[in-house]
Amino acid sequence: MTLANSGDRPWMRWLLGAFLVLCVLITVGCVWWGVAGFLRTRNPPDTDATRAERLAGLRFRTDAGFGRYYIPADVVLSRAADGSRVAYLHYGIAGGDNVNVEDFLDTYRLPRTGTLAPLPEDLRTALPGDEPAEGVLLTEGQAGRQIFVVERPSDTFTEGAADVYVRATGP
Repeated sequence: MTLANSGDRPWMRWLLGAFLVLCVLITVGCVWWGVAGFLRTRNPPDTDATRAERLAGLRFRTDAGFGRYYIPADVVLSRAADGSRVAYLHYGIAGGDNVNVEDFLDTYRLPRTGTLAPLPEDLRTALPGDEPAEGVLLTEGQAGRQIFVVERPSDTFTEGAADVYVRATGP
């Protein structure tokens, strides 16, 4: 008996048709999964960390001319009492020849001078850990952004090691 003469076995024809439909559905599903994965990696969804970096103006895609960027060790994004967004970032800079506070300031085109000022209380409570009471407040002109640099003593750490704390507010 051949398949051409399967009139007395209609279930075989149904089984073959169901198998072919299942193959088509699996193929379409795999193609959809691949396209969705490609689109997801091309434009990854925003996270609190990327929103906080963008609010602070320190996101690596903000200026393509940077060529390099730093990733914050701690990031907190919250809302103030008036409803505006507040971003708290902490960058731990290890120090050394390539990764030091001077390179950080050059990378983000920040000034090297500032005055000693206390860290805002909300920044100290928002970030995990034991933040210092004061740091050098950089005199830069972006409204709603405060950047504090706390250099680590060079006798226990590598030269150029520092902690950078950022508090940024915006809509």
